[in-house]
Amino acid sequence: MKKLRRLLLKIKADRLLKAADRLVASMEEFPYVFKDRMLKLSLLSFFLGGVGTYAGILIGERNFILFSWVLCGINLYQAARLYRIAKQKKYEVIEGRVSQIRGKHGIGRTCRVFIQTEEGETKEFVLEKGSPLQAGKCYRFYFDENRCLTSGIRSLDAMLNVNSFYGVEEVSREEG
Repeated sequence: MKKLRRLLLKIKADRLLKAADRLVASMEEFPYVFKDRMLKLSLLSFFLGGVGTYAGILIGERNFILFSWVLCGINLYQAARLYRIAKQKKYEVIEGRVSQIRGKHGIGRTCRVFIQTEEGETKEFVLEKGSPLQAGKCYRFYFDENRCLTSGIRSLDAMLNVNSFYGVEEVSREEG
C-alpha cells in the first residue's frame, strides 16, 4: 500500500513539474515587463498568505488568516490576469524617445511624459513619478489595449489612461 502511494505521489509530482515546464516555456516570448510583474505579484501573494497565516495563528485570529488568504488570492488573480494579457498579446506597445518630463519634482504622485515616436508624432502620458525615465533616451511603453482611450485631445487622453500602464523598458541603441 505504501509503495502504491509513493508511486502515485511520484506520478503527481512528475505531472506538476511537466506543467511548470510548459508554463515557463510558454512565457519565453513574453516581454520582460510582464514576466517581472507576474513574478513579483506571485511572490507577494505567497508572502502575504504565509506570514498572514503565521501571524494569525500566533495572535489566535481566524479572521486575520482569512483576510491574508483573500489578499493572496487577489494578487494571484492579478498575476493570472497579466499572464492572460501577455499570452493573448492584448497590450499596446508604444516606442519612442522621451523628449520631456514635466512635474517630476513637483507635488503629487504623477508626472507628464512626452514621447517622440519614430513617425514624428508626439504622445503625452501621465505616469507615476517612480518611473526610471530620463529625457533623451528611447523606451518601450506597454499599455492595456482595451483601456487606451483616444478622444483627440492629447492632455485629456493622458489623464484618462493613468491606470492602463503596465510598465516600461529601455530600448538599447542596437534595437532602436
